[in-house]
Amino acid sequence: MIKERGIIATVEHLVTRRDETMGYKAVIEMGMPEIAFEAVVLRHPHLFSDRAVQRSRERLDALKEAE
Repeated sequence: MIKERGIIATVEHLVTRRDETMGYKAVIEMGMPEIAFEAVVLRHPHLFSDRAVQRSRERLDALKEAE
């Protein structure tokens, strides 16, 4: 996917999906949310669409609420 889209567009695609990716679930289960693409988007919001930033924030906020 990265070869076809490039890294930014790939991350954008993954974080705006309706369902969480397997990769997201894996890093959360390992207790490492800071390496999820959603966390990367929030650290570099100027590189991503408003939608990607919003979805990333929602997903990580939901994780915090579940704790």
